[in-house]
Amino acid sequence: MSGIAVLYQWDGAPADRSTVERMIEVIPYRSVDGFGVWGNGPVAIGHAKLQTTPEASAETSPFVDEASGLVLSMDGRVDNHDELAAELNSHGHRVRTGTDAEIMLRAWQRWGAEAPARVIGDFAFALWDPSKRTLFCARDPLGVKSFYYFNGPGFFLCASELHQLFQDPRVVQRPNEPAVAEMLVRLPVDREETLFEGIRRLEPAHYLSVSARGVERRRYYDLDASREITYRSDDEYSDHFLSLFKEVMRCHLRSNKGVASDLSGGLDSGSIVCVTEQLRRDGEVQLPNFETFTVRFDTGPAAEAEYVEEVLHKYPHRHTYVPPGMAPLGQLIAQVAHYLDLPDFPNSVCADYTPLLGNRNDLRVRLTGLGGDEWFGSTYAAYADLLKQFRIVALLRTLRIDRNQPAGFAPFPGYANALVRYGVLPLVPYRLKAALRPWLRRPPEPPALVVPAFAARMKLMDRLSARQPWPRCRSFAQQLLYQGYSSGWLSYALEMDARWTAGFRLEGRSPLLDRRILEFAFAIPDNQRFRPGVSKFVLRNSMRGILPERIRRRSSKADLTELHPMALIALGGERLFDRLNVVKNGWVDGVAVRRLYRSMAEAFSRRDPSYMENVLELWNIFAVELWLNVVFLGISEPFKHITETSAAAL
Repeated sequence: MSGIAVLYQWDGAPADRSTVERMIEVIPYRSVDGFGVWGNGPVAIGHAKLQTTPEASAETSPFVDEASGLVLSMDGRVDNHDELAAELNSHGHRVRTGTDAEIMLRAWQRWGAEAPARVIGDFAFALWDPSKRTLFCARDPLGVKSFYYFNGPGFFLCASELHQLFQDPRVVQRPNEPAVAEMLVRLPVDREETLFEGIRRLEPAHYLSVSARGVERRRYYDLDASREITYRSDDEYSDHFLSLFKEVMRCHLRSNKGVASDLSGGLDSGSIVCVTEQLRRDGEVQLPNFETFTVRFDTGPAAEAEYVEEVLHKYPHRHTYVPPGMAPLGQLIAQVAHYLDLPDFPNSVCADYTPLLGNRNDLRVRLTGLGGDEWFGSTYAAYADLLKQFRIVALLRTLRIDRNQPAGFAPFPGYANALVRYGVLPLVPYRLKAALRPWLRRPPEPPALVVPAFAARMKLMDRLSARQPWPRCRSFAQQLLYQGYSSGWLSYALEMDARWTAGFRLEGRSPLLDRRILEFAFAIPDNQRFRPGVSKFVLRNSMRGILPERIRRRSSKADLTELHPMALIALGGERLFDRLNVVKNGWVDGVAVRRLYRSMAEAFSRRDPSYMENVLELWNIFAVELWLNVVFLGISEPFKHITETSAAAL
């Protein structure tokens, strides 16, 4: 989890080195192992160094190739390191240090803009080519590594974290209202826009080429919808997956220090931990130490300690239970003030790992189970596929099974709603739906929480309903997988998780979000990903004898949604929405917000699952309010009226 900071004066003026130095100074948790700044003429490049691989100790920061003049700052890991080194050496691009940074630089020398597509791993980098006076930037296919940029009059800035860019006084803080509107309704659609006008993300699977001629942005990678993996038996699929999963795990366990892993008690994190232990026992990976962490809930839908104990019994290792809690308002304010972004979600900050990780220097990597639900989880999109194939009996059977969702899954929407919404409507051609919409009902209305005039000015409904350029998929279920892969929500969630992990001076790695796993999931038949009543079928099948049977066959999962209403209540409840500046700004309808909060709180008090329908929108309204107050209005103590009222009551 290193850090990037680059200033390129494409107008030819000399780059201000001190700007890049300040950009590095504001991310000290990424520069635990030092930092470096290189400058020459119109370019200044900085690198904050956090060594996470055995080869990283040999890397210079940033990496400079004296012969060619190429300069690289990279946050990332190259998993096909050995294969690329061998190919590069065979073509005369001699690999000297063998570091991941050098491999990436040599790959650019060999393949140019095609280089990122040939690299397997998580990465974001900026490379200066003096011969072409061009800055080339790229981000990995899933966006595991974050990358932000600003293209101003005569200059270009890029960095690992958004707030670094404001170290240049020429970058003015202005709210980007269309992105704010999306966030207020919980649906970040656009993968490029941020909450600030002019600050953009480099989309996953894309590169930028920056020169005096302008900024060229192109996609270098996409999933191949034509590729199919076909076997004759379930076991052949599971054998393929297990072999691939072990290869991926070996890559993600490549670390110069210890590795920590989340262990929730579910199938995803359990599989990661158990395969890690098998690889260690078989001598396939060597780690200084390996340990796991669990946020322990003793009651409620997130209580999983009994499953965690199954893993610990089968594979004894160092493990720590962390008590859950709620982040105080002061901590959330501090997050917004530092990152200039929204605060962490309650399910991220429900545990304070600082006493465990804050002062340690023997860990460098945190593994997460992200990706299992996204690529292998069951989906209602199967209804349309069954209906299209006239498999009515199978459809009815699936509906009956889905009617009784196990713990941890969203409530079933009802037979009629599910059948029409997920079975019938997807079969109606898009153009026909668009043509019939004015005759069938009124135009779609914006969510009740958003002021209609603001929604209209931002063209919110057009943004939310914009048709994405998806490839021609074999099934609706496969199309939904692609939709998840390319969603703005996934990009945002990964950035938030990476930000939280970086704060502990660790690099976050998610093996199930690996490009190879995604490509496998996209190419296999849907019935290998899920079956009626059985999600993640191929993963479960491959874990026989590795994962404890009670977890392998588990149908329920933890649900942390209740942490959102609990956090809102702990922070002040309905009083949070009394004096909102997002209301004064004309963004949000204050009356509708308070009404919705009362409805949500009442449903939550009686444990009615309907509270889930709007609780995330309510949290986002609170989060945007906090951001608006701290960043733009300069209010150091937002929601002070709540603390004053509480003090007066005492």
